[in-house]
Amino acid sequence: MLTRALRGKNPDVAAMSGVENMYVPPTPGRPFTGKSVVTWTSNDESSSHLAFMSILARDSSGKLYFESRRRMTASGETQPRWNFILIDPKEETRTTCYVATKTCRINAILRAVYAKSEAAEDAPRASIMESVSLGTIVIDALTVEGTRETTSVAAGANGNSKALVITRELWHSPELDLDVVIKKADPRSGNFVRKIEIVSRNEPDPEYFTIPRDYTFLDNRPTEKK
Repeated sequence: MLTRALRGKNPDVAAMSGVENMYVPPTPGRPFTGKSVVTWTSNDESSSHLAFMSILARDSSGKLYFESRRRMTASGETQPRWNFILIDPKEETRTTCYVATKTCRINAILRAVYAKSEAAEDAPRASIMESVSLGTIVIDALTVEGTRETTSVAAGANGNSKALVITRELWHSPELDLDVVIKKADPRSGNFVRKIEIVSRNEPDPEYFTIPRDYTFLDNRPTEKK
């Protein structure tokens, strides 16, 4: 399905490894503009900082806008965007534009195909995940539903010498069809919190979905064979 195909690495994941992926479904009729802020804390809580901030938006048709910014400076200064991504679910396109070179690449959104392996079902499980409901709370005037996932990873499963326990806490807004808070604690990378602050629930600024005229395009979509 298309929404599954839109999953994958979030636009700003390169800013810091281990950051929980961000997924915004192309749900029509639920426009918003938001600000995604990620903070990181070391496992021993000896250091903590604001990792990065990015703007995201979804219009009434389901089109999505993401931008990527470099990591915040030590003084907390926000860096300018270095690229931005437009996703059009109707056209099934993902357009990535780079500010420095004023270039854009248009790619088709590929539909994911999953195959079940009978052999895999018989293999020993390297990890076990348990999920529990955290009920509902209100965050920034939104009623959100919470879930906590605890994953126990066996020693040696991912190159880890010892068994690991990873926790992931997610707060989802059914009203916006959006995960507004994601918390992740991983012994390998530290503790991360991603929070999406909803700036507006009106139609986003059309400028977000408008590519400047002086940008050049490279169309990577496959051509149909005759």
